[in-house]
Amino acid sequence: MEKNAGNGSSYSQMLKVKTIDILSGKLIVILNKIDAKELGLLPLDRVEITNPRNKKTTNAVVDVTDSLTGEDEIGIFKDVQELLGVKDGAEVEVRPSGKPRSIEFIKAKLDGKSLNQEQLKCIIDDIASNRLSEVETTAFVSAIYMHGLDLEETVSMTKALIENGQKLEIADTLCVDKHSIGGTNGRATMIIVPIIAAAGYCIPKTSSRSITSASGTADAMEVLANVSLTLDEIRNVVKKTRGCIVWGGAVELAPADDKIIKIEYPLSLDPEGQVIASVMAKKASVGAKYVVIDLPIGPYVKIKSREKAELMALKFIEVGKKLGIRVEVVLTNGSEPSGRAFGPALEAKYALEILEGKFFDNLAQKSVELSGALLELVGDVPKGSGFEKALGILQSGKALEKMREIIRAQGGKINSSKEIEFAQFKTQIISQGSGEISSINVGLLNRIARMAGAPANKKAGVMLLVKNGEKVSNGQPLFEIYAENERKLYSAHNFAKNSPVIELQRIILEKFS
Repeated sequence: MEKNAGNGSSYSQMLKVKTIDILSGKLIVILNKIDAKELGLLPLDRVEITNPRNKKTTNAVVDVTDSLTGEDEIGIFKDVQELLGVKDGAEVEVRPSGKPRSIEFIKAKLDGKSLNQEQLKCIIDDIASNRLSEVETTAFVSAIYMHGLDLEETVSMTKALIENGQKLEIADTLCVDKHSIGGTNGRATMIIVPIIAAAGYCIPKTSSRSITSASGTADAMEVLANVSLTLDEIRNVVKKTRGCIVWGGAVELAPADDKIIKIEYPLSLDPEGQVIASVMAKKASVGAKYVVIDLPIGPYVKIKSREKAELMALKFIEVGKKLGIRVEVVLTNGSEPSGRAFGPALEAKYALEILEGKFFDNLAQKSVELSGALLELVGDVPKGSGFEKALGILQSGKALEKMREIIRAQGGKINSSKEIEFAQFKTQIISQGSGEISSINVGLLNRIARMAGAPANKKAGVMLLVKNGEKVSNGQPLFEIYAENERKLYSAHNFAKNSPVIELQRIILEKFS
């Protein structure tokens, strides 16, 4: 194949594509050791690959073989093939890309140093363009987890994420938004969005998939409708219905952030500075001018103390000011479950049942309160009157009709909670004593639901049968576990039986003799 001198010292080769039909989740290419030697590459070095037909370019990490690919050939996984839009047997230009400058900034952050806007922008640009390997991006996430981001860094990070992505622009429309830091259950967003849209405001809600819980909002909404929409499709849905609930990872509103979230997922990492930057970047990208942030506080959720929540709230407000967004932060009770469902299908059904008026519990109360706070923030109603207006929209059935409009606009066909099914295998956890329930461990319930297969298995999860403060009898069912196979059901059931998920009030606290 043709060898090129390229630009300056950047030597390149034209290599024939050999497609490896595997989605690796990473950008990896395989070179024959002869070509690797000619290009001066070792395993884990980087190359820039260009498809000369469409000029698409990406960076990838090199692996070296003496048999899987032949000389003048490059093996590319499906991930790389899709990015380049290249066919098997076509030629691509391959050149060493060297180590990006952003690595020295990542090392500085690992040492505990603060980074300026230019340095953070460099890192974010390199993550988005795949110039950083997964290992290097992981090092960046770890550095933030260990040393945090100060307010200035958080603002810089947010701006870098915004500048790197696309924007949803809807002309002559006031857009509002909400976000919950999560860690608990219950899909308040699926109740709030239709309430606010029915009130006449634009609320283009881009949501994430789960990182630590049994379901993210995108996971639950996907049970009802398509959440992987393009930017144009989102714009059309919002123009038609005034609201949407979609997966933010399907559109490049903040592509670097989506890559960072994938790195965070395996270890359930959620560093505070990154969370604030991630949330605010996406709010700015959809054009939101008023945002309510929900910070649940409790021993089993992400934010353990009121002190930490208050400091985080101030940062959200300050970052919002820098971006021209009016932010109100609401501290909520995360010490008990938000509703009774854990898992995508179970939480989707539960949210629809609230919209259908089948019951009004603490999840419904929270959703109406947050909707009311948003209506008050935009000046729709006087302070203290938002709850009544939001409750009226819910009780009138207007929110339910709006949710059905949104589901249809997003390509869904489910109109009723009765149409949602759970996984076929089910078991119950039984109370081993009698008394009043003093605590319910949300963290353990999320873990049990994940062991049962959620959120990957959308029909898997946990349904609580009791609530805090309720009196139970020995042998009474406490919660149900749903799984799509018996192995996962057994694993979740065994863990649940031996975990202090639900504790009864103790009269004798300690004995002395």
